[in-house]
Amino acid sequence: MDTILIVDDEVHIRRVYNKLFSEEGYRTLEASNAVNALDLLKKGGIDLILLDINMYDITGDTLYDIVSLFYKRIKVIVSSVCYIEDQKKIIEGAFDYYNKSDGINTLLLKVEKALKEKAFFMKAS
Repeated sequence: MDTILIVDDEVHIRRVYNKLFSEEGYRTLEASNAVNALDLLKKGGIDLILLDINMYDITGDTLYDIVSLFYKRIKVIVSSVCYIEDQKKIIEGAFDYYNKSDGINTLLLKVEKALKEKAFFMKAS
């Protein structure tokens, strides 16, 4: 079972994502900030991160830099209210980008694509 780490400072967003992905058969973990996310990452077993950009303590771009250095196999989808082109400027190199106004089905498709690609590369290596 794939595990998705939801990193967002908004409780409502975390709950909606948690419900959606749990119902789709994924294991979900939630972090309200980057420090909590790093604690969960250290425990291992995370396959994908849904990462908000604007958080109160450490911003998503800083957390992304840490993930890309130390957790290279974990896919990251940036999930923000910012336009996708702006997201790409703030966080370069994420697997994908999602504008929160694009609808939950769009996010689900992006997550499925990321996890399928991860599974393909795991089999190939």
